[in-house]
Amino acid sequence: MNNYNISDYNNKSKYENLISNPDFLGTGSFPEGWTFESPRPELTPEYSLKHVGENKRRLIISSVGDIYSFGCWSTEINLEVGQWYYASVRVKIKNIENPDLSICAHFAKHFLVPEDGWEEDTLLRQVFRYNSKEEGNKVELYLRCAETGSVEWYEPYIAKIEPPKHRIIRAATVRFGNSILTEPLTLEGQRERIARKLEEVGSLKPDIVVFPEFSPVIGVPRENFGTYFDDVTESVPDGKLCRILSGAASKYGMYVIAGIIEKRDKYMFNTAVIFDRKGNFIGQYDKTHLTFGEMKEGFSCGKDYPVFDLDFGRIGIHICYDEWFPEVSRYYAHKGAEILFLPVAGGKPITWRTRALDNGIYFISSSINPPSMIIDSSGAIIAETHDDGIAFADLNLDYRKTNWYIDPTLSYGMPCIVPQMRNTTDNRLIEELGELMKKKNIMLKEKE
Repeated sequence: MNNYNISDYNNKSKYENLISNPDFLGTGSFPEGWTFESPRPELTPEYSLKHVGENKRRLIISSVGDIYSFGCWSTEINLEVGQWYYASVRVKIKNIENPDLSICAHFAKHFLVPEDGWEEDTLLRQVFRYNSKEEGNKVELYLRCAETGSVEWYEPYIAKIEPPKHRIIRAATVRFGNSILTEPLTLEGQRERIARKLEEVGSLKPDIVVFPEFSPVIGVPRENFGTYFDDVTESVPDGKLCRILSGAASKYGMYVIAGIIEKRDKYMFNTAVIFDRKGNFIGQYDKTHLTFGEMKEGFSCGKDYPVFDLDFGRIGIHICYDEWFPEVSRYYAHKGAEILFLPVAGGKPITWRTRALDNGIYFISSSINPPSMIIDSSGAIIAETHDDGIAFADLNLDYRKTNWYIDPTLSYGMPCIVPQMRNTTDNRLIEELGELMKKKNIMLKEKE
């Protein structure tokens, strides 16, 4: 769901309900202004009305034992293009095996969703902008893909609201252009270059900035240091480079992410550290998918995929080769990450754009070789720097764009992340994929 603070909109006395007959009253077989719709008679589920008081009724849809039955109660509403709306409806569920797949409410084709998961009695709601007449003017309350059970719909509600206050944040990414170097760098020289770049970034007043993978050695010839383990690693959070990152974060009131190399006891990790606006170390991500070359250098694999709840929203971090495994970004998206950062050496922008589009999240790379990029949730590149520079953009975390096919339901999120949008009869694909991956891992361990 879009991350607006929408609790105020539940005060229905403050806003006029634009649904003309929300109590489903009338003298005929249908409530006044409401109809029941199904693609064909042979696919129609059972539908009826239930009295819950002298002046209130509920709309009922019941399964007929056919998983392919499909139908909805429907009415029309008058909406204004460009106007924001809050919409809600309550649903009472009885013997529905999978509500995510079976219960669906559209207001002008925008999905209404449960805020905290499904209960026997659940409030579905959404805040949306009515973008064009192509979104239609219908309220549609569906039952689909249900072999058993029934659903009661009641208290449909939609009202005009003021445009929500969105979370707009400025994100920046860095690239070091080695073509501008006039002489070979040392490790100390690269730290100085990072400090200067932090000063440049700070003048842009970003909320967060990301530096590349292997930041300490970018542009430093291998002959200017010995080994990663002996000469480049540092302790976290009080190493030489960490202190530079922390100081800039505090000075400019920005979050700072950077790829560094950490010595941890006898182990060495390709890691990304993050400091908060006061310069405090708040965590790190250890690269989980190492290249074979890194393993030969003596790096060890990370094990965890932490998310970080910052003052503006939730983010995730992965590093370089991780990008080639779509499960990583999918996992972060399912954990609620709104921006996914990638400190990276190589990689392909087409992969980054795909990860952003697949998961409906912002994707920000900070690169050594490709451009450093900021990619929006539709997969479009909105800022980039190809040589020595900084790219930045102001991102709306509450109204992320999607690459939708004249279908405003996708303004809620991408189908692969949102269970209500997976229009199938079951979740067998996901369940069987999980089982196949488990079996494959077991077989690999047995071979070892």
